[in-house]
Amino acid sequence: MGDNLIAFQILPVGPQETKVITRWLVHKDAVEGVDYDPNNLRHVWDATNAQDRTLSENNQLGVNSMGYQPGPYSKTFEFGVINFVNWYCERMAANLGE
Repeated sequence: MGDNLIAFQILPVGPQETKVITRWLVHKDAVEGVDYDPNNLRHVWDATNAQDRTLSENNQLGVNSMGYQPGPYSKTFEFGVINFVNWYCERMAANLGE
């Protein structure tokens, strides 16, 4: 039937918890077990999500530690984050009348 689409949704549900939802979208005429196998769809992404979870949890442990001190974003490696934060702050200020 062709390619499938994978969609991710990441929802913060608390200061220390995030819910990750992964959805596989298949063609409306696709037949499970014939055109696609749900276990094959999930196999790689379950492993990928498990690795991402471990990475995120370990990162959060570092942020939660007493030795953590936030620093500036890296202009070399985090320019996308810097651009987003600047854009977001500009939009907020514009809509708050500042």
